[in-house]
Amino acid sequence: MDRRRGQPIGVELVKRGIVKEGDIGNALQYQKEHPSQKLGDILYILNVCDPQILIEAIGDILGEKGILLTNDKIKVKLTDYFSLDVAKKNKVVPFEVNSGKIKVCFANTVNKVNMNTIRLLLLNKGLVMENYITFESDIDKILKSMEGEVTSDFDVSTENTDTTIGLVDSIIKTGMKRRASDIHIEPMANEVRVRYRIDGELFTAARIKKEKQHQIIRKVKSNF
Repeated sequence: MDRRRGQPIGVELVKRGIVKEGDIGNALQYQKEHPSQKLGDILYILNVCDPQILIEAIGDILGEKGILLTNDKIKVKLTDYFSLDVAKKNKVVPFEVNSGKIKVCFANTVNKVNMNTIRLLLLNKGLVMENYITFESDIDKILKSMEGEVTSDFDVSTENTDTTIGLVDSIIKTGMKRRASDIHIEPMANEVRVRYRIDGELFTAARIKKEKQHQIIRKVKSNF
């Protein structure tokens, strides 16, 4: 259960009149069957009250700014700041930049290691992080919707050789730009996955249509 200064969030939410004791009881019962879920997220899933009021209250209890994050509030391109894999690993979405500050939403602000990882990445880009908290399920949904955006830069819709050359060149040039030590082109069951090894860690850069596999492999073999 989320806590601040030893005080359970559930107790605080009841004290503030955000939820009822019965709601907390139902949430705790749900948590027994889904132990990885945080209490606040469970209350959101169970739809016991207005989600905007709930996340703002949770944020206040944790000493953070709570926000109900939706796609229409995201004004920046996530991959301009870090990879989608980093975002998934740290459950984080940047959503607005203004005057050298970047607003970043986390599913868990108790994990200071994850937050400091993102903070340092953004500092390296000259940006000061302003952190917010939202529900984990919304973070997951937003990151899932971004997968298509990440892969679209590499997706080729035509079959001619020129486009395949451009695709392979784009993969290589992007890897060099990101300072990847290795580029992995991995045939999967339904797609071709492109991964870069950056600072010793593998990150997924693109997922390409399976129909391009033969052309890509043939082009790569002809070059090396």
